[in-house]
Amino acid sequence: MIQLLKPLVSFLMFLIVMFSMSTILSITTSYPTWLCMIFSLVCAVLAGWSAWKLVAGEKMGAGVAAISGALMLGGLCFVIGFFGPMAFAKDTSQGPLIGLFIAAPLGVIMGAIGGYLYVSRQNGADG
Repeated sequence: MIQLLKPLVSFLMFLIVMFSMSTILSITTSYPTWLCMIFSLVCAVLAGWSAWKLVAGEKMGAGVAAISGALMLGGLCFVIGFFGPMAFAKDTSQGPLIGLFIAAPLGVIMGAIGGYLYVSRQNGADG
């Protein structure tokens, strides 16, 4: 079961972070599209790799865990906040802004704190 779960979770986190980062960068910045896509790809690869290690139960550094936790939970909250209002209230035009300005920043903060706490507890249990 774990052999099926690792690639599935890693691929989903890769896609979620890739979509969320490219969407956020294309909306909020005026950088060239190729630069936004390269940055999004790097973030998505980090999130997929971290999800792989998380499901496998392998150790991570505190900095990597905080960054990848921020990317994963921030991306997941962005996707839910972006598409959720469009699914429930189809007539609203400001629904996706909830994902961009409220859900994503809160997810990034909670993900960074959660990633750091996860690694510090994992390292504390071994010491």
